[in-house]
Amino acid sequence: MFQIVCCIIMTLIGLPVLVRAEPFNKRLTIYADPGRMECFHQPVAATEIIKIDYQVIAGGHGDRDISFTLMDPKRKILAADDKKDKSNLQLVAEEMGIYKLCFDNTISTFNQKIVSFSLEVAAADYEAQEVRDLRKEMLTDYHFESIFTGLSDYINKVQVNLMRSRQTQDYIRAHEARDRKLAESNYDMVNNWSGVQFLAMIFVGMLQVFMLRSIFSTNGTLHKLWQRF
Repeated sequence: MFQIVCCIIMTLIGLPVLVRAEPFNKRLTIYADPGRMECFHQPVAATEIIKIDYQVIAGGHGDRDISFTLMDPKRKILAADDKKDKSNLQLVAEEMGIYKLCFDNTISTFNQKIVSFSLEVAAADYEAQEVRDLRKEMLTDYHFESIFTGLSDYINKVQVNLMRSRQTQDYIRAHEARDRKLAESNYDMVNNWSGVQFLAMIFVGMLQVFMLRSIFSTNGTLHKLWQRF
């Protein structure tokens, strides 16, 4: 009740309020068009941990490089990657506000990039506090009422673990999608190159037949040309 009253008072006087009971975890797959920058904004409280993991799944003609920047609420650059296909970073927020993360594809003129990334924001001591609470619950002699009351806490912990498992599965699927895209690209390249070679062989064969016929044809124009040599 005290926290709710404090939040209402801080909101009325214009102070920023950010209360996060559970860690924020989100995974997205985006299309970064050539010559453009895709940006996202995320509210983060001070002392919270920001974890970012991204990977370029596909890009035209094997080009899977992209630039990444992370900026604080004052738009000061906290982290920057230049022309990488994948990376991960972790840092502690020094102030509360809206943080900005951008994927910059202005380095590419024609190739669109497919980027899969995950963003996790959690309190610095969340995992340690979770372990302490679980250990305390295991060592406490509960009655039926307390067990029923603490059931929601266990459900929340299971939800967090499922969310992390889903994040790992999404990361594995991103790897599989990247490999499948690479295999399809190689398959198309082999087919196109084989078609070009096939057409070249037909053209060369027809040219050879035409040249041989012109050599042995005494009435043709090219036969007179061959006689000059």
